[in-house]
Amino acid sequence: MGVYELSGAGSVKTGRTLYTSMNANNQFGAMVPIAQSVGTNDSPIISFLNIPQTFQDLMLVLYGLPSSASAVLTLGINSLSSGMSSTFLVGDGASATSSRTTSQSSLQPVGLGISLSTTAPLSFVAHFLNYANTSTFKTMLSRYSNDKNGSGNTVLSAVLSQSTQAISQINVSTSNGAYFWTPNTTATLYGIRAVSS
Repeated sequence: MGVYELSGAGSVKTGRTLYTSMNANNQFGAMVPIAQSVGTNDSPIISFLNIPQTFQDLMLVLYGLPSSASAVLTLGINSLSSGMSSTFLVGDGASATSSRTTSQSSLQPVGLGISLSTTAPLSFVAHFLNYANTSTFKTMLSRYSNDKNGSGNTVLSAVLSQSTQAISQINVSTSNGAYFWTPNTTATLYGIRAVSS
C-alpha cells in the first residue's frame, strides 16, 4: 500500500502517483516502537537503557498511576544531575498560569507544584528533539493531563538540558524517588525516523 496524490476534488489523480519515500523498505509510519516498560510495586523508576542512536527524535508515552498522591513526575537523562530548565503553561479548567524553573537536577515536565493522583490515571507524552546529536543542547516538549475527577491539570512544557550528550538512557521517576509506579503504569518509547529514511 502506498501514498497517492489526490485531485482537488478528493479523488485519486490519473496515473496514481506513488510516493515511495513514505513507504521505504515497507516500513509504514514514522514512529517505531523501541521498548515498553511496565511499572511494578518494588521499583520507583521506569528505565530505558541503551537507546539506539538511529532515529531523528524520541517520543515517550506514559500512562498510569504512582502509588502516592504527593509524587511529582520527573525524568532523568543519562547520568546528568544539573543544567535542566523548564517553562510551563498550566491550565486547571478555571485559569491558566505560567512558570519557569532553572538549574534543576532532573527534567521537571509537569512543574514542581503539581502532584499526581493515585486514582485518576495520568497521561504524558514527551518529544525529545534531535536526541542523538552531540553538538547541541537537548530540548524536550511535553504534554501532561490528569483529570482527578474534575480538579486536575493540563500542562504544556518546554524543557532544556544544557548538555551535548546524546541521550542513551531515560529514567521515569518521581520527585524524590520514594514513590513506586503501580502495575497499572505503562511507559512506551518510540523512535521517530527522519523524513528521508
